[in-house]
Amino acid sequence: MSVETTASPAVSQPVTSTRGVVTAAGTAGALASAGFVASVFSLHGMSQAEVARAPVTVTTSLVAGLAYIALALSLPLLAGSIRLPRWVLLTTAVGAAFIAIQAWADGSVIAHVANSVSDDEFDRLGKTTFLLQLNSIPMTAACLVGFVAAGIVGWRRRAMPRGACVLFILAGLVSLIGTFPPVGLLAGLALAWTARSAPVRPE
Repeated sequence: MSVETTASPAVSQPVTSTRGVVTAAGTAGALASAGFVASVFSLHGMSQAEVARAPVTVTTSLVAGLAYIALALSLPLLAGSIRLPRWVLLTTAVGAAFIAIQAWADGSVIAHVANSVSDDEFDRLGKTTFLLQLNSIPMTAACLVGFVAAGIVGWRRRAMPRGACVLFILAGLVSLIGTFPPVGLLAGLALAWTARSAPVRPE
């Protein structure tokens, strides 16, 4: 006697699609963040304004922003399908959303300001101040809590590869720097690795 098993693929299809989106978006976010970091070194010697409005800086920032918007929307949909609890996925999604905001702002608002004022004025506006540092606190707090929690809980529950857990924890710690490229690189790799390799949660 044969047993019908055709229902299972249909049920798992949304989960498979979500994993695919997270894998692709995480990879894109990591590559764009790495490109931003590389552009900073390749444009060494230019003024801050010139770097901010350079096409490579604008492009990598906008790509990273779009990738992390996709991650922020997709991560909560993994709840119930992998061994991470919903609250971890939600806090990780919030961290991704703040990375997206900062990346998109760098590629749009900051680039616009760099094109609108003189280089000296832009450098003056870009000087580190207490108020400017306050702007990075929401991203730092969300990424620190979300990514470190994902790494620790993922390690204890064996919800993802150990390497991905380490990347999550490093991403959370690196977020203390307050800029998106380093955390975007590490978190993107961790999210893509997790979505591709995490074991499915048993029903």
